[in-house]
Amino acid sequence: MSLDADVIVIGAGPAGCASAIRLATAGYDVLALERKEREDGEDITSGEVMVVPTQKECAQLGVKFEGDWVLDRITGFRNVYPDLSWTYHPIATPVSPVQVDRGGFNASLRRKLVEVGGRLVWNARVTDLEFRGDAAIAITADRKRYSARMLIDAGGRYAPSLRALNLKSEDPEFSQIGVAVFFESFDGTPLHTWDRHLYGDRGAMISGSRIRPGLYRYILEADLAEKQSDRLGAIEFYESVAKNHDRWLYERVMREPRVGRQWSMAPLGYRVSAVARDRILLVGDAAGYLSPITGQGNEFALRTGRLAAVAADNALRSGDLSASAFSLYVEGRRYEVDRQVDYVRAQLRILRDRNALLRASRDDEYRRSVFGPYGIPATERGSLV
Repeated sequence: MSLDADVIVIGAGPAGCASAIRLATAGYDVLALERKEREDGEDITSGEVMVVPTQKECAQLGVKFEGDWVLDRITGFRNVYPDLSWTYHPIATPVSPVQVDRGGFNASLRRKLVEVGGRLVWNARVTDLEFRGDAAIAITADRKRYSARMLIDAGGRYAPSLRALNLKSEDPEFSQIGVAVFFESFDGTPLHTWDRHLYGDRGAMISGSRIRPGLYRYILEADLAEKQSDRLGAIEFYESVAKNHDRWLYERVMREPRVGRQWSMAPLGYRVSAVARDRILLVGDAAGYLSPITGQGNEFALRTGRLAAVAADNALRSGDLSASAFSLYVEGRRYEVDRQVDYVRAQLRILRDRNALLRASRDDEYRRSVFGPYGIPATERGSLV
């Protein structure tokens, strides 16, 4: 049969673009199917923080962090502990994490994709997949069929392959809810600082920073089961956690002017049973998601996109597109991403341990061992009480 492309990439977000840009640059005919009708324009609902490895991944793609979509830099972290004592940790490296307008960030990736010869189709929401002996087929909501030698599914938490191939399962240990609230001001938030309030109860943490002048975000992450048992709405649960654990934060949450639309999602975490099947690779959130408390969600997406492009190139050159031929991707992902995910999981466990957090507030070596880059030597200490 006549094919529409060498590779179809489902989803033109960070993971999809990381794969598509590399494959198009290597000379493959790449077709990216994006469910949205057009560029979003400004999108700051999730208050994206791009850590340094994320910026390095983008540099490999030729995407620079410059322009009006690049917002506040983060030059330090403040950890606030259950007794409301705190430690401040400056970032010593010349490059630091940065807040971005996600709409502008995604647009810059898509511009690069088209610039290197990739094709981008808007309003193409993939709802089903088919696999034949010589092709993989993506079927959109309007019943259009796009065929290629292989697929890369970067469709996010609702990726079509998760449903079509029955790959998604719950992650009971880390089934969390995320609730973000945006404010016009937030008295006492240190500028250019990621402010983490750690409670040691119900996996709860409220963290945030200024995104740009006149816009602050603080997001609650907590165990979903606790929210359900409290029988509260998302915002009411957010406010109750602050009230029960953190009078400093609660006073500001209740008095500072709120702006924009609040954001919530549950459950945050889930597992995926296989990231490679015959003629298809899953990348980014489609390959499994864990609440990125370290700001590494986009880093994981870009890393898996890069690894998938290398594995796809090798498989296409050899002509073997079976699941076993993608072992390079599976192993690379295990080495580069799974170890980082294990680190994130260890941090999530610490969030449930009040005594461990109190020890971290006093013991520099212990804090460094459990928080990694969030536990680098403290230059300042204090208390919010």
